[in-house]
Amino acid sequence: MPSTASTRRSQAERTAQTRRALLDATCEALVDVGFKATTTAEVAHRAGVSIGALQSHFRTKNELLTAAVAHSFDRRIDEFGLLMANLDPASDRLDAAIDLLWSMFSQSTFTAWHELWVAARTDPGLARAVIDIDRQFAAACDRAYAEIFPTGNADNTETRQQLQTGIHMVFALMNGLAVGTSLDGYDPYPVDEVLSAFKAMVRPIISSEQS
Repeated sequence: MPSTASTRRSQAERTAQTRRALLDATCEALVDVGFKATTTAEVAHRAGVSIGALQSHFRTKNELLTAAVAHSFDRRIDEFGLLMANLDPASDRLDAAIDLLWSMFSQSTFTAWHELWVAARTDPGLARAVIDIDRQFAAACDRAYAEIFPTGNADNTETRQQLQTGIHMVFALMNGLAVGTSLDGYDPYPVDEVLSAFKAMVRPIISSEQS
């Protein structure tokens, strides 16, 4: 006969598994059918659960949508950190960091996020949640950036401001490129050329910050 502890553990595992399935199904729906058609019924169907089961985890559609994108962002940040940590020490960290960031922005997570961002423009409740997630994501990126490109004078206010401006520049570029290439069959920017030029532009700044 199973112990109470193992029964509770099994229940917790099933609960976590259902939650992950709902979050993954939500992101998939946002990418496949867009914000408007990503209903709770659509997500429950994709996850293979009942509407009641979905509502036991997420009370509202907006709560489900924002949790799904936050979950996906967290996963991408973890993957980014792991890939950077396992880089060959002889490799060019600037090239690798920008290439890995672009791989994140050019995948489905950004598409799902963009769907929410556009919808939030006319939905104040969703906008508050989206802004909160964006700030958390930005803070996580700041930490990752500081670990990848440490400075010898981290206590200097000007250096911290330069680091902050640097990550803002990177993400502004990535956002612009990702939005521009979000329509199938239309590529308004030569992405490889733009990224190569950007690397050449920021390399002297990164080098001076690390000296």
